[in-house]
Amino acid sequence: MKQTFLLLIWSFTFFIVAAQSGKIKSIDSLMEAVNGIGILNGNVLIARDGKIVYQKEIGFADTTKTKFLKPDSRFAIGSITKEFNSVGILLLQEKGKLNIEDKVSKYLPELPKWADKIQIKHLLQYTSGLPQSSDDSDSAHLQNLLKLEKLEFEPGSSYDYTNDNIFVQRKIIEHVTGLTYAMFINKYFFNPLKMHDVLINPSETNSTIAQSFDNDYNTTTIYQGKNELYLSIDDLFKWSEAISNYKIINKKSTYELSKDFAGKEGSLGAAKFENDTLKLHIHQGSGNNYEALLYSEAGDSLTIILMTNNQNFKVNQLKDAIVNILCNKAYVVPKKSIYLDIRKKLFDNFNQGIAFYNQIKAAQKDKYDWANEVFDLYSTGKYLMRRNRFDDAIKIFHLSTMTDVKNTGGMSYAFTLIGDCYNNTGSRGMAIIYYKKALELDPTNKTAEGMVKELSVEKK
Repeated sequence: MKQTFLLLIWSFTFFIVAAQSGKIKSIDSLMEAVNGIGILNGNVLIARDGKIVYQKEIGFADTTKTKFLKPDSRFAIGSITKEFNSVGILLLQEKGKLNIEDKVSKYLPELPKWADKIQIKHLLQYTSGLPQSSDDSDSAHLQNLLKLEKLEFEPGSSYDYTNDNIFVQRKIIEHVTGLTYAMFINKYFFNPLKMHDVLINPSETNSTIAQSFDNDYNTTTIYQGKNELYLSIDDLFKWSEAISNYKIINKKSTYELSKDFAGKEGSLGAAKFENDTLKLHIHQGSGNNYEALLYSEAGDSLTIILMTNNQNFKVNQLKDAIVNILCNKAYVVPKKSIYLDIRKKLFDNFNQGIAFYNQIKAAQKDKYDWANEVFDLYSTGKYLMRRNRFDDAIKIFHLSTMTDVKNTGGMSYAFTLIGDCYNNTGSRGMAIIYYKKALELDPTNKTAEGMVKELSVEKK
């Protein structure tokens, strides 16, 4: 009987190990396939219950195609960087140094009167009304804020994901602690968590950085902006574990950071609580051909981290494929992004760019990801907006509404973006028309609702 029992245990264990091995082989095949297609050059990490079960580096560390990625290669993580300042704010609240209900003016009294309206929690949820800024240096940020006469909207009434929200959070941290922001995150985060591969404001010549490049192997600058972080995949995993297990801030503070405005991106990207427990933490960040995805579900049961120095906007689809493999479900190998191949062409010559878009739509259905067409058009329009090509952006957003005839992508969002374009060019009347169109399609669109109220008051 004892021998039979042991045989059953051994057989069951062998079955589990064999099944896991088969999944790892499928994941490895997926990684090789997407690298061959040209949509993944980067590092991958998968963990179960806090233990790494798969880790791989695939592709090049620069454009010479002679230097390969390593486990400790550093990548810029884009907007995931903002988690460190927001967690810092909540850590200081736990220490009794501040309260997120406090007004910004309490800590930065040198700012104009509008700082009396903004609470710290508005900065965390990107509802402060602070405008977008392209300034790289702290001094330029501060000087522009000192000159700012009015906010874009009443704090708490609408949403705008702007860099000034992050900058002001960091200034508050520095004011409260007397430390530079870099000193603060080293002391309270990187040293305790043994995140030894993090680089802050690195030089262009740092050999550990994976140099970013586009699909034509043109090198792009590594410089992302003030206080941008470059992490190895292991360090980003340590950070993910710290958030999931409340190692830095407690559960109550983590829940506070999970709050968002009408489903928009919050301080932790998208973080969801169920039954008083963090169930999902997913955050994507990108810039200058870098992209990173942190995906953690159900506490520690599954973590997937993808980091690339050749952005192709496929990390979410890759994550979905990995999850399906682990769940014994069918998966789809992602295809190329329409957005990445049309954005620069549209910027250089709009009419020629449209002609190219029409050509690949007619003749290259198998090569590109047409299922994601509407969202790629949104990204293209926003790309043009960031470069002040608002008239061209409006045309692209209109094109997205004609493409999305079944309203699968959220046409209300397209009309909101058109309203933003008109608002940026001073055409308030047209902006109100499109914000109202957005509200007609989606009465829960708080961004459009807030902008209608704001612009209607200004018009009077």
